[in-house]
Amino acid sequence: MSYLFQKYIGKIYLLLLCIIVNNFLHSQSSVYDNFQGEKWVYYVERGGVLDSVIENPSPSSVNKSTKCALYVRNGSRKFDNIKMALSGGLSDIDSYATYLGIPPHFKLKIYTTAPAGTLVEVLLTSRKGNNDYPAGTHSQYQAYTKKSNEWDELEFSFSQIPQGSETSAAQVDQIVLLFNPNSSTSDTYYFDDLTGPPLNNLSVDINLGTSLRQQAPSAVETTQPEVTASPTKNAATKKAKKPKK
Repeated sequence: MSYLFQKYIGKIYLLLLCIIVNNFLHSQSSVYDNFQGEKWVYYVERGGVLDSVIENPSPSSVNKSTKCALYVRNGSRKFDNIKMALSGGLSDIDSYATYLGIPPHFKLKIYTTAPAGTLVEVLLTSRKGNNDYPAGTHSQYQAYTKKSNEWDELEFSFSQIPQGSETSAAQVDQIVLLFNPNSSTSDTYYFDDLTGPPLNNLSVDINLGTSLRQQAPSAVETTQPEVTASPTKNAATKKAKKPKK
C-alpha cells in the first residue's frame, strides 16, 4: 500500500471520526419545557403576558404539540424578557459558547405575528449576579425569525461573552429569553421546546419553586402544573446599553 494511499485513508478516517464526535455532542441536549408536563424551569419574571397552557394555534409538521406557551411582549420595556430559573446547572456550555468548529445550537420553535427577520435572543445568566448586565451574563445567543404566522424552528448562533462578564459556566442557573430586544414592539409569540445544553439535574426542585414564589409571588408563572418525577461568528449584537435584566 503506497504512502499516499495510506495518507488518504487516514484523512478519511479522521473526517469520519470528527463527524461521529460532532453528532454525539449535538445529541447531548435538554428540552427545558415542552408545556405538556415535562418542565425543568421556573418562570420567575417577565415583563409581558405569559400563558404556558395555551392551545397550539396551528399544529404542523414543525410543531405537532397540542400545548405551547404564549407571550405578548410588553412594548413599554425596550429589553422586555422572560427569566427562567433552573433547578440545577447546565453542563457542556463551553461547547455552545464558541466560534470554533461546528458548535451545537440552542433551538426554539416559534409562531409569531412579528415580521420575518425579528431578532430573538437567549442569555445564560446567574441569579446570584442580581441580573446585572453584563456582569451577571455568561453568554449570548441570537437567531432571526424567517416566517410570520407560521411555526418555524430557530437555531441560535453564539453571539458573544459580553465584555465585563463576571459569570462562569458553573454559575449559570438562569436562562433569559428576549423577543425583539431594544424595541418598543408588542407582538405575540407562541413558543415551544426551548432546547440547549444538558441539565445537570434531571429533576424538578420543588423547594426552589416554593422559594421563588415566596420571593416574587406576583412574578412567578404558575399556570402549568409542576412534575415531580425525574424524567451560536458574532451576529449583529445590539450596542445600546441594556438595563438590568
